[in-house]
Amino acid sequence: MTRVLVADDSETVLLMLRRRLEDEGYEVITAEDGKEALEAIEGPMAPDVVLLDAMMPRMSGIDALRQMRAAGNRVPVVIISAHGYGEDPEDAVRLGADDCVGKPFDWDCLLERIKELAS
Repeated sequence: MTRVLVADDSETVLLMLRRRLEDEGYEVITAEDGKEALEAIEGPMAPDVVLLDAMMPRMSGIDALRQMRAAGNRVPVVIISAHGYGEDPEDAVRLGADDCVGKPFDWDCLLERIKELAS
């Protein structure tokens, strides 16, 4: 079973993504900030795909992405954000993300992207 890590500081977003992804047959683990995401990525339940909110307390998804890539971790990452990242959402891709998806989600596109990255 494909394991997806969802990191977002909104409990509502975490619950919504967990339910939808579990309905699609994914195992879902969650984190409330970038630090928790890094711990999960390095733990025994390492994910196959990571969804990281760009803006979170303690550590942003962008900072977590930077640390992951600097450490050599190449797990596929999709940055999710209501605000984009900087002036150009593609900046996250240049930093090592595999894709960027805006909130609110186009579910079909998000699910297809997760499926592609997990294979």
